[in-house]
Order: sequence, then structure tokens, then C-alpha cells
Amino acid sequence: MKIRLLGLVSICCMALVGCTSKTSTPKHQTKHEHLEKEVDRSGPEYTSKYICPMHCEGSGSDTTGTCPVCEMDYVLNE
Repeated sequence: MKIRLLGLVSICCMALVGCTSKTSTPKHQTKHEHLEKEVDRSGPEYTSKYICPMHCEGSGSDTTGTCPVCEMDYVLNE
């Protein structure tokens, strides 16, 4: 009888812990908070003739090449 009661209490505790974790803020929301902020698009990663698709800071060139940060190929800035 004690073992059944202990098992029932354990299951209830797990259910409560599981329910409370679903109400917390998901991790993906905190990772993308920077998307809600105003982005400064005056740097070379936005204004150069060829830019990194990821807009890595300090990237961008007047000629084709690769991004020094993420090593992706530059694309023509349209």
C-alpha cells in the first residue's frame, strides 16, 4: 500500500513540474530578441556591393569573395 501511495505522489509531482515548465518562456524567444531591436544598416555588411547573406559584422566587399566571419560566399547586394 505504501509503495502505491509513493508511486502516486511521484506521478503527481512529475505532472506538476511538467505543467509549470510549459508556461515558462521558450528558449527560442530569448535567442531572437535582437530581431525586435532596430538594426543599424549603415555598415559595410549592408552597404557594400557584395554582402554576406548572414550580414556578419564587418563583412562586405566591392568584389566577390567569402565572408571572413562565417566563410559564406558573398552575394550581390540588390
